Amino acid sequence: MKINQILDKIDEKQLFVPAFQREYVWKRKNAKELINSLIKEYPTGTMLTWETNNPPELKGDHKYDERQGAVKLILDGQQRITTLYMLIRDKVPPYYTKDDIMHDIKNLYVNVENLELEYYKRTRMQNNPVWVNITEIFQGKVRLRDIVDELEKSMNGERLSRRRENIIDDNIRSIEKIKDRDFVEQIIPTKAYIKEAIDIFYIVNASGVNLTDAELALAQISGY
Repeated sequence: MKINQILDKIDEKQLFVPAFQREYVWKRKNAKELINSLIKEYPTGTMLTWETNNPPELKGDHKYDERQGAVKLILDGQQRITTLYMLIRDKVPPYYTKDDIMHDIKNLYVNVENLELEYYKRTRMQNNPVWVNITEIFQGKVRLRDIVDELEKSMNGERLSRRRENIIDDNIRSIEKIKDRDFVEQIIPTKAYIKEAIDIFYIVNASGVNLTDAELALAQISGY
């Protein structure tokens, strides 16, 4: 599933996070690493979803109505998807509140000339047109001509070389294309019961280092 489709499904109340999932715990360092990998087209993992007509309690205010039919729950990939939602939409996804977000990873800037990523630093970025808020690129608010014009002003009217202009243009486009990148989706089928879904959630997460034993146990207990 493409990243922009994932975010759309969250907004359309077709994709949820179950209440037994832990909160958003990623830090700015994690967000930078994810975006850097996407820019460089490195593998960024898969997402595991469960399609079900009988979901457990969901995070957020939404209450499932059986008239919705089958909905999908994110069992693995929640931290990455939440990060992308906040950086692309510039807001907290509906399955969280601001108080649930331990670390605000928005306001990430990118140098459109060398693709360096950094959180805003006034002394380094103020009056430097090559540093752009990456969210504005995702939202189509950044134009090459505007950056070139500002650069040429700082160069006392000297023309920017075609090579530099092309580099900046290519880099902006590479960031815009992130929304069309695929997250490989593995789906637990509708026929699965909640016990089977949580067992799969446990197996997937137990093989990594992100969840503690206590968090895994809590997910199992609350899910059952």
